[in-house]
Amino acid sequence: MERGNVITGQINLLTSVSDSNTFDDSHFECIVNVPFKNDTRDAELLTDVSGGSLPALKGYNMTFNDCTFDENLYVSSDHNKNCVVTFVDCIFKKDVWGEDSVMDGKVRFRNCQFKGDVNFRNTTFNNLADFWSCTFYKPTTFYKTDFRDIVVFSAVNFKENVLFTYTLIEKLMILRGTDPEKGFDLSLAIIAGELSVFDFQFDDYSAYGKIYKDLSAELKQHPKNYSYQKAYETVYENAVSNEHLIPLENKRETYRILKSQLESQKNYIDAVPFRVMENKTLLKESVKKLANGHTFWRPISNIIVLVLNALSNWFGSSYLLGLVFTASIASIFFNLALSHIGDFVFTWNYENWQWRYFVQFINPTHRTDYMKLVDENPRQWFFIWDFIGRIFIGYGIYQTIQAFRKYK
Repeated sequence: MERGNVITGQINLLTSVSDSNTFDDSHFECIVNVPFKNDTRDAELLTDVSGGSLPALKGYNMTFNDCTFDENLYVSSDHNKNCVVTFVDCIFKKDVWGEDSVMDGKVRFRNCQFKGDVNFRNTTFNNLADFWSCTFYKPTTFYKTDFRDIVVFSAVNFKENVLFTYTLIEKLMILRGTDPEKGFDLSLAIIAGELSVFDFQFDDYSAYGKIYKDLSAELKQHPKNYSYQKAYETVYENAVSNEHLIPLENKRETYRILKSQLESQKNYIDAVPFRVMENKTLLKESVKKLANGHTFWRPISNIIVLVLNALSNWFGSSYLLGLVFTASIASIFFNLALSHIGDFVFTWNYENWQWRYFVQFINPTHRTDYMKLVDENPRQWFFIWDFIGRIFIGYGIYQTIQAFRKYK
């Protein structure tokens, strides 16, 4: 065991380390490569920035407690299922690099701080990958990362965007108390297993909304035979694979995935916020497509439906809004209908309103001659506004009932 050492790579400190291979409160001023090999001929353990090296350690269980890494950490391939590499309360000031590695053993990062880039592109974790209570300070994309066993992101704090682009979740991903402060993208993940979502602290965020501007710029840079679809694919792929950007459609799909996973687990209460955000994002997406010259009818149709859903019950989440919407829409059409009978004059003095007739009007099955005592022969527009009012009142009542059923 090594405790309280400053390891520079110039001093041969590691030859006397025991098979437990544990470092406590150590400061690494050199590049570190894990998992350490059990044969000094296999690979270097540590590489100094200047090119010097240290011999490898024996054994496969590596533990770092309260350690600080000033240079890059490289996670190399290891094909021993008994290998366990554990980092507890460690600080990584630069990059953690595991690209193209295959890990058959367990890898644990517990309560660690990743202040540099985290690169697990094309990495395969055949055993447990545990990131419990870690903090990621920079945008992170798990690109084509294969999690073939359990992967834990419980209590993890992502300061910037995190994307799981073409990531395989073969068994189980645990998202308990996960806190992404910016964007979170599961839309392109290959979810063959399950997601365990609980107390997931996830709210609305700013997505990559200027993709269409970047698309226009991409088209201008290429010949006329460069198709719109090819240009879009280039911009889109660069965003989700390299730039850590989350397009609106990815954002919406992530909300849908989380909602569906929660509903499949009968957790309807926690699914409600994701259903709301899914619809909000679809509304924003439709407005963007309409503003950027996409087909007219589908975006405008979505906008009309979604705006009405937002106004009537906030996408199925507020029955109080449903009551307010129904009463408000009824008063509007009631006054429009009244303007075509007798000598009606609108007034803001509610004491002079025709309350008994309004109560009848708010019933969508009311009689057409419910105001015959006021005017036996109302004008034609009275019946037109009465008919339209019935439709909207019925819609408002339906939306109110739907909001009451938000928890199924």
